[in-house]
Amino acid sequence: MRKALFLLAAVAVASMASAQHFKVVKTQRFAGPTEMYHPVFTPDGQSLMVSGEAYDGLSVFNLQTKALTKLTSMAGAGYRFAFSADGKTVVCHEIHSDEQTVSLHSIDLATKASTKLASHVPHVNAVNLVDNRVMFAPEGRSMETKEFTSRRISTRSMTKNVRSNINVYVTEEDLKVVVYNNGRRSVVDPLSTPDNDVNYCWTSLSPNGKRILFVGHDDAYTCNLDGSGLVHLGKIHAPVWCGDDFVVGMQDKDDGYFFTKSDIVVVPAKGGSIQQLTPSSSDIKMFPAVSPEGDRIAYHTLDGKIYVMTIEKQ
Repeated sequence: MRKALFLLAAVAVASMASAQHFKVVKTQRFAGPTEMYHPVFTPDGQSLMVSGEAYDGLSVFNLQTKALTKLTSMAGAGYRFAFSADGKTVVCHEIHSDEQTVSLHSIDLATKASTKLASHVPHVNAVNLVDNRVMFAPEGRSMETKEFTSRRISTRSMTKNVRSNINVYVTEEDLKVVVYNNGRRSVVDPLSTPDNDVNYCWTSLSPNGKRILFVGHDDAYTCNLDGSGLVHLGKIHAPVWCGDDFVVGMQDKDDGYFFTKSDIVVVPAKGGSIQQLTPSSSDIKMFPAVSPEGDRIAYHTLDGKIYVMTIEKQ
């Protein structure tokens, strides 16, 4: 009987390990006039925002025409920028590493016109764009709101869930997860104990605004806005949401100095088996981004190549 139970458990584990959440329909490589890193889909899914290896500069790469349009060369502009609801403007960082401060700028994607919104403020990670205003909270200060454009921005194209949660956003402050809900600030720290203070990174909000995704203890997790309902996803880095039900990230290895291996994976947001989406090869695939429709995943390799996978749910 014990042997039968052991065999049954082994079969169950093998079944979980081989589960396929998505089918990769095709993979395309896109080459630009220069190396491109950290791809992020534009809201219409027609282009990718790309930057330098250290997030310096910000450009638009059109997936149809293959044209690369430079928007700015500011240091850190490719790090955690945000789109307006109509997809016509981005608000990005300019990192002043010598001062350990940042400035915030809005850039019109059509005209490339740039406007400084905040100058040399304490560290800011994520920002929240609501209508024509940007909301951010420099560490050690209260919430600030700035108008980033004078035009009226419609939220009509957003789903009801997204519109109802538009005033909720998450960020990290002092390496802790912080939730701002209609201006009310709360720290979410589900992993720390009296004997172990945990730091967090790669924090993001689910599309429906109900769950938080983050990395702590070198693993990825999801939880509710108040830190309850904690789910361990596994050793996944640079995780991003793929709809509300899945998380895409990278599983990487290094020798203490350099990356030696990395592949793009997907896992259910409620926990489960991890599926490797990219074929094992010498290419080191990193920092994935998911299209608004959830049917494509973009990533870059260490040498600045951009790839886009088209996926179908199994």
